[in-house]
This record gives sequence, structure tokens and C-alpha cells, in this order.
Amino acid sequence: MNIFSTRSDNELAMPNHNLPPGTLIIDPESSKPVLTVFGYSPDNFEERTLSHPDEVKEFMQKWPLIWLNVDGLGDEATLRSIAHIFNIHPLALEDIADTSQRAKVEQYDNHAIFIVVPMPHPVDHEHEFTTEELCLYLGERYVVSFQETAPGDCLEVIRNRIRQKKGRVRISNAAYLAYALVDTVIDAFFPIVSAMGDSLDALEARIMEESKNSQIFDIRAVKVNLMRVRRAVWPMRDAVLNMTTMEQVWGPDLRPYLRDASDHISRLMDLIETDRMMASDLMELYLNSTSNRLGEVNKFLTVVATIFIPVGAIASIYGMNFDMEKSAWNMPELKWTYGYPFALGLMTAVAATFLIVFWRRGWLGNQFDGNKQKPK
Repeated sequence: MNIFSTRSDNELAMPNHNLPPGTLIIDPESSKPVLTVFGYSPDNFEERTLSHPDEVKEFMQKWPLIWLNVDGLGDEATLRSIAHIFNIHPLALEDIADTSQRAKVEQYDNHAIFIVVPMPHPVDHEHEFTTEELCLYLGERYVVSFQETAPGDCLEVIRNRIRQKKGRVRISNAAYLAYALVDTVIDAFFPIVSAMGDSLDALEARIMEESKNSQIFDIRAVKVNLMRVRRAVWPMRDAVLNMTTMEQVWGPDLRPYLRDASDHISRLMDLIETDRMMASDLMELYLNSTSNRLGEVNKFLTVVATIFIPVGAIASIYGMNFDMEKSAWNMPELKWTYGYPFALGLMTAVAATFLIVFWRRGWLGNQFDGNKQKPK
């Protein structure tokens, strides 16, 4: 991945242009659909992987509530068959196949609710993550979820709640299941943002210890990924707020849960904005550290040059070699027994005098004010 890119592949994808509404564009490289269905009631549940969409009709007749999860969008016939069984609106089906959608919530004439949220997937590389589009089609007795890739997501926690009868999922309606899925996706962003914050803390410590050229690329990589998280999370806030307005679906008993999901998004946005500000501060800290380091180098070179200017002047004077036979003023030291040590001693004394003056002015090591030592 190019660390200077602020858009994922899905974000770079363009919507279907100049095509009739409801047209399906299937990516030939997409995974073939894997259908997994849960049917459950307060007392029991059944889980099965389906070989054909028509098998879900048995679950619809047997269980009061079902959750069909479709992993992979690589087969148009399967998608259209599912759309026919659950009466999915053609525009919703088009959005399911078009994986460049932003988070949103829509209601159709048959009172079905269509929800799109970006679902994150951390990867092994530091800071990095990917997102895939998670679409939910909510009816009175069912929830159908669509994912881009083969099995592997953050929704296993909801599956375990159904299997183990934990929480409210088994005793609640389809609207609560849809909320629970959205809330789980929102919560999946927290470890990613937290890891980025930890990376910034580690970067700050390394920059304070010693700034290196590679650190600017690390800072930039974190900033880019924070921008990607922000682009994914920001529309979800509007989507959840839109859910709170649909009173006929999420009634008064579910309204507090939606407010809790909205609060989670607000906390995410606060963390993201704080980390973005910290990343900008780290960039400034890195540049200041580099500038200070350059200043220290320049100061050292200036001190060395200043010390050797009088030393070089003395050496050049004694290098003129005026004839002493013509004048007694022409360097009598040249005839002295210890003239050479005298010249070297004079150079050393001048250099030592400069060093002492620089030291007491605080230009070398620590500053001194009388006998009181001050930090530099």
C-alpha cells in the first residue's frame, strides 16, 4: 500500500454511471456467496450453512426470526434469488453490489430498512486495516446481511450471543438484531484507533530520544490511516441519528440503545480528532527536533571555526619568515631556543581562553552563573 494514499480501493471506486437504476455490476474477482442462516426463538436456535438460497424458506416457516448472512457477492443469480425471497428493493440490491457506498440508512415502501456501514478488518502490518461494506436488509421477522469477502468478520460476538443465549438478542425482535450488528461494527473501530494512538505515543518517545528520517514516513502513515478511519466513521454518525427518527422500527424501548451507539461514535470521533492533532504535533516536533539538531551541528562547527581562526592567524604570522638580519623586529622568536614551544603554547592558550569563554556563556555543555549551575 502506498502510505501517501488517503483512499482505499473501495473509496476510489466510482458509482455506476449512465446505467439504468437497479443495474447490478458484479466484480468477477469477488468471492462466491457463502450463505449462513440463524433461526432462533427465546427457547432455542438453529444454525446452518445453505447450499441454495431457497433453503432459507424452511427457516422462515419454522422460526419467528432469522438472520441470513451472505459472505461474498460474486454470483448475480444468488443475489437475485435472495432479493426475490426477501422482496429486496432493486435500488437496495444495486447498492449491495456496488461496494463504494458510504454509511447510510434508507426506508422503502414495503417498510423494509436498508442499512450500509463500513466494517473494519485489522491486518498484520502496523497501523493498517481494511474495510468492507456491510449491508443489512431489515424486515419484520428477518435480517439479511451482505458482506464483500469470504467468511471472517467482527460479528462472531453476535453469533455467540445467539448460540449461548446471552444478552437480549434471543428475546428481542429483528430491529434489535440490526442495532446489535451495527453497534458491533462501531465497536470494532476502537481497537484500531487505540493501536494508532499507541503508535503515536511510541513515535513521540522515539522522536524525543533521537529523530530519524524514517520517522516522518511513520507519522505520515498514521495520519493517512486516521483519515481513512474518519472517512468511514463520520457518515455512520448521521446513519445512527437517522435510525433514531424511525420510531415505527426502533421504538421507545430501543431508543436508549441507539443513543448508546451514537455515543460510541462520538467517542470514536473524539479519539480520532485527538490522534490527528497529536500526529500534527508530532510532525512539528520532528521538524523542530531536526532543526535543533542542525542548529547544534552548526553551533559546534562555528565554535570549532572560531577557535581555529586565531590559531590559524598565529601560525600564519610565524610562517612569514621575515629576515632577522635586516631588522631586530623581524620575529626574534625564531632565534629563541624555545620559540617553537612558545608558539604552540600561545596557540593552546588562545584556544583554551575561547573554550572557557564559550563554556561560561553556556554555548558548550551547561550554563554557569557564578557558582550556580543552570541546565542548558
